[in-house]
Amino acid sequence: MTLSKIIALTPERWREAKRLRLEALLAEPSAFASSYEDESAFSDEVWIARLTTAYERDGNMTFFAEVAGELVGMAGADWSSKARLRHIAEIYGVYVSPRWRGRKIGARILRKLIDELRSSGQIEKASLTVSTDSLSAVRLYEKLGFEIVGTARRVLRVGGRFHDMHYMERHFES
Repeated sequence: MTLSKIIALTPERWREAKRLRLEALLAEPSAFASSYEDESAFSDEVWIARLTTAYERDGNMTFFAEVAGELVGMAGADWSSKARLRHIAEIYGVYVSPRWRGRKIGARILRKLIDELRSSGQIEKASLTVSTDSLSAVRLYEKLGFEIVGTARRVLRVGGRFHDMHYMERHFES
């Protein structure tokens, strides 16, 4: 069993978060709406602001898995400030470095995220989108109680190839 810590990062660790995010965009381009080309051009201030928002703002949270001081995984969620949508959290940016997969790290990050969403007292549903090609990710989400509620065709175009996306959600008991 890998000893990993699930943590929120302070903005001072933005370089590590940037490295992991850019790794994710290179390793799994069909898993993200954003691209390596787009995000590698971001200024340092943008990366710092991302962590500041995730660390300080109600309506957003991001957790990272850390093994021996190295960030190896991440997942985030945000939700609207609009009263009619405030009960739904959107999970995004789920990633575990390839060499750390198969060690339950992704499940641990997501469980922490789900626990925090549930304990907020305002989130009643978590939703996410996942490429239909990402079978292991779909299985993980299903094990964590998510259900496929729809599939959209030809959503992401990566390198000239279209990818379909599943919409998945999990309802929390009141």
